[in-house]
Amino acid sequence: MTDTSASLRTHYLTVLLGDDLYAITLGAVKDIRGSGTVQPLRGVPDYVAGRLAHALGPMPLVDLRRRIGLSAQAGVGPAVTVVLERSGQRLAVLADAVAEVVDLGIADEPAASSEEPDARADLAWLKGAAAAGERMVLMLDPDQLIVPADRAAVQAAMAAAETARAA
Repeated sequence: MTDTSASLRTHYLTVLLGDDLYAITLGAVKDIRGSGTVQPLRGVPDYVAGRLAHALGPMPLVDLRRRIGLSAQAGVGPAVTVVLERSGQRLAVLADAVAEVVDLGIADEPAASSEEPDARADLAWLKGAAAAGERMVLMLDPDQLIVPADRAAVQAAMAAAETARAA
């Protein structure tokens, strides 16, 4: 008999950014939507697109293209929002499209949480690379989609937006 929870730890949702595939651990995915209501946030890095209103509650919205350093596609906006939850923290990410669920054969192991600056902060989102069939997939680290040094600013902006909305 197969341990289902153990085998699911090797499954990833793949999303497209242009022609490139990126993988997000399936265990972190809570919802996939076409769009949602986004409120701009002040004082956050440009890769944080705003505050997403969602049934699970408000959460920061990360534009994967900006976070990874890709240019925006001319005339084409992000088409899908993927809601993630990891270690009690929720965030949503924008991608061009969802591709499929794949078994990469690599178990997801959450990284030790750290608020310390990382010398590789520009690439901290990259957990690794793997083959999915005949294609290369870059594996995203859900814990690093918001840079640790930016987390306090994002949390403060989210709190300010919630206070302003409630007033």
